[in-house]
Amino acid sequence: MRVCFFADTFLPLVGAEMVLHNLATRVAAEADRAVVFAPRVRGLDNRIDAPYRVVRYAKPRSKRFGVRKLLLPLAMLQLRHRFEILHCHATYPPAWVGRTFRRVFPMPMVVRPHGSDILPGERIRGNPRLEERVRRSLLDADAVIAQGDFLRDVIRDLGVDESRIHIIHNGVSLEEFASGGDFGHPRPYVLGIGNLSHRKGFDVLLRAYARLESPPADVVIAGDGSERPTLEALAGDLGIAARVRFAGALSGQRKVDAYRCARFLVVPSRSEPFANVILEGLAAGLPVIASAVGGNTQLVVDGSHGALFPSEDDGALAATLRVFLDRPEHVARLREAVPAFVAPHDWKRIASRYLELYRELIDRHAARRRATRAGSRRSAPRRLTAGR
Repeated sequence: MRVCFFADTFLPLVGAEMVLHNLATRVAAEADRAVVFAPRVRGLDNRIDAPYRVVRYAKPRSKRFGVRKLLLPLAMLQLRHRFEILHCHATYPPAWVGRTFRRVFPMPMVVRPHGSDILPGERIRGNPRLEERVRRSLLDADAVIAQGDFLRDVIRDLGVDESRIHIIHNGVSLEEFASGGDFGHPRPYVLGIGNLSHRKGFDVLLRAYARLESPPADVVIAGDGSERPTLEALAGDLGIAARVRFAGALSGQRKVDAYRCARFLVVPSRSEPFANVILEGLAAGLPVIASAVGGNTQLVVDGSHGALFPSEDDGALAATLRVFLDRPEHVARLREAVPAFVAPHDWKRIASRYLELYRELIDRHAARRRATRAGSRRSAPRRLTAGR
């Protein structure tokens, strides 16, 4: 099996990019060849130490014009490696380019939307021209991956037949998060982690925390982004700056340590297709408090291994925080339910589902080609031979 992953974002950027890295790592162990076709990241070292090959392309400056220029380097890659399946990580522009690519190089195409590329109200869906490209790309795919029920419904609303939608959750390495060292915070803390943007709702967490009287734990917010100065100023205005630590972007073992040493994880997003940080927190053994939006409602079972609260309701979040902080026996009970829930999300299991889908699509494509060739031979006119 030879697989080409076509991505619109990749390492050395760290975030959703880790989904493709983990998948490609495990596919490379089973496939004859796995190559990631990804954009160069300006200003950073693009060299990746991985068991798969990475081929870089120059990212188009505009999402409206010139994206099909990627067809040439993608075609050259195909002529060199003869891939059997194209897996597009993002609907636009990878799947839009991929649907044209397949007219020259017929092969199955799998599309895995990130979430923001198909959600109503986001930038791409807000442009009618790009929205139509997204819809046509999804309709042309042999299989579309939904990370959960929420995104499945969004994909279905775009006109994709449910028989071609496959729910495969993101994965997490249980082994990676199984143990850790001291994070180095002097007091107990609850953890929030992610991109510091308005959508992630960390201001809601700060307002909720400020409602608590003499909380027995601090708040550590890990991550970076455009909202960090605003959040730091808000912590000061609320009078909680001494109890809130902005730890910056974390990766590798340092991130694992942050999870492992926390009391529990808080995910206060305003919208969330599928929060990888919830999987990471669960892999580290943490109960989770999350806003009841999008994919959060599938990853956090209220009362089982965590709790849900209405999005943007800092009063409700404060009440939930109070229960979690004042009743350690409650948190311990929730923690006991975490391993059984997160076990099916281990990357080994998730990758095996992708590999099974790839094989099924490749076999089906080969069978169609054989049937087409056989039909062509049967319909070919017989030659007339002159009698002697």
